[in-house]
Amino acid sequence: MQNETHMHDALIACTLEIPEPRVRERWAHRLRNEYGHPLLVLNTCQRLETYGWNKPEGLPKSIQVNCITEQDAVRYFARIATGLESRILGELEILGQVRQAYKEFHQKFGKTDARLDRVFQQAIALARKARRESGIDQNLTGLASLTARRIIETVPEDALVTIIGSGSLSKGVARYLGKRTNMPVRVSSRCPENAMKLAMEIGGFSSGLDELIPMLQDAQVVVSATAAPHPLIYNHHLPNTQQSKLVIDLGEPPDCAPEIQARDDIEYVGLLQMESHANTNTLERQARARLAAEIIASSPLL
Repeated sequence: MQNETHMHDALIACTLEIPEPRVRERWAHRLRNEYGHPLLVLNTCQRLETYGWNKPEGLPKSIQVNCITEQDAVRYFARIATGLESRILGELEILGQVRQAYKEFHQKFGKTDARLDRVFQQAIALARKARRESGIDQNLTGLASLTARRIIETVPEDALVTIIGSGSLSKGVARYLGKRTNMPVRVSSRCPENAMKLAMEIGGFSSGLDELIPMLQDAQVVVSATAAPHPLIYNHHLPNTQQSKLVIDLGEPPDCAPEIQARDDIEYVGLLQMESHANTNTLERQARARLAAEIIASSPLL
């Protein structure tokens, strides 16, 4: 089988536009665990991408399929990891998502398909070079650290924080607070095991979403960053108190119902507002992005 695989001259790159987060996650899980051929699966906001020698079978009809050379694959994957294809140019979170996707691929297929493994290694190395030499992420604050800093600057140092979700954004916020503050942190997630791991890492408490009401009790800060297709937080989760609350909603679509967003006792900060802060110095970053793109396009590949 490996000899047949190495006869391929081009990679098959598939892009699936799947706005529904749970559907997208189910497809990502299926492709990672049920597809037998070497395949890298990258699951990002709104989109699922796969790279391999073969087109996975049984994919939805709404799919874009491209046959690309290995060199084109290296450069395109490097553009993704550099943040050139992101809503926030040079964003930091995408680099972590790319590294995680490659780690999963390498653990499963690195020894059996060194050729494809080398494509992704080169892409990540090229992305690091483009980031370093262009400075595209210079002075760029990632959403996670920006969120944590907003919390630190807004509420008392002993404020109780509840984080909903256990993905990369939630982990970033929790770890930032855990390292730089003594704020008590609770973590709630639809995957209790992931919530427990994150809570143990920062010395906090955890639960599943079925215990959301007690997890939100007395919380002065709520950070929600899930892929839920519908709101998770309603008025009955956050009863009115004399103490105002800071709610930072990083969900897409929003994790908070409109009734939460309209309350006078809640300072509601949505994803677009946080992204606008992260995307400062736009003209300068666009210039740096052009330089990063030139580096990726012109750098020699092995």
